[in-house]
Amino acid sequence: MSVRTNDQILHDRINLPRLVKRLERSVSEEVWSDTSQRDTWIKAQGTLQRIRHARLLLKNVETDDHGVSPASEHRYQRLRATLDHVEEFVVEVEQKAAPPVKRPKPILPSIRPPVTKTVIPVHEIEPVEATLIPTEHPSPIPVPNPDDLIPSSELETLPSEPLVPTLPASSSTTSKITATPTLLQNSRALQEELSEQLALMATQLRRNATHFADSLVKDKSVVETMQEKLEGNFDFMKKERVRLRDFRGKSGGTTCLVIMSILVVLVAFMLMVMVIRVT
Repeated sequence: MSVRTNDQILHDRINLPRLVKRLERSVSEEVWSDTSQRDTWIKAQGTLQRIRHARLLLKNVETDDHGVSPASEHRYQRLRATLDHVEEFVVEVEQKAAPPVKRPKPILPSIRPPVTKTVIPVHEIEPVEATLIPTEHPSPIPVPNPDDLIPSSELETLPSEPLVPTLPASSSTTSKITATPTLLQNSRALQEELSEQLALMATQLRRNATHFADSLVKDKSVVETMQEKLEGNFDFMKKERVRLRDFRGKSGGTTCLVIMSILVVLVAFMLMVMVIRVT
């Protein structure tokens, strides 16, 4: 509990009767039914807050009053009764003017239900090998039957040219050859775009550096000008300080001379008045 000073105690003793009189006057003189219901409710809430503050002041004053006399006790009882009467009236007005309590619109119906993601079982997932394109494996060469072989005597009469033409290159090699120029074009276009962006960024960076350098030069000139002005003001103030010191010394001597002259004139005047009265 903080220690209250004498100023705070005196402040509470002065403000308590004033606040109670103001509350009693607001209940007896002000009209509570002319304004709207909402304004009346807000006004009643403010009045109840002031009543609570008045009760707090009354409690503090009673606590700080160590030597309680019967008159003080009677005054405290009267203030407490007045606050009770005002609070009963304001509470009744506040209950009549209180706005109806409305439950807010529920937010849960407006929220969309979460979408459940379908989980594929592990046994239904196809392996990666099944999704790849199967490669063309050469069919196994059948083993010839000895009866179907041609004898060596007839083999000499056969022509030396091959009966079956040679097969063309595989499709994979062709696809690689045709796909290489497209990749080169895409990479070349990407490199050109990146080089253009880098050039633009370098140009903007150069402009920013130039602008920053110009700003530094301007700020430097302003700082130098302000430094010169401050130095000039400092020299001027030093000169004025010396002049003020000299003037104060001179004015002090003349002030003493003027005071002495006034005192001499007053003494001479009093002597002359005394001489005139005696004669």
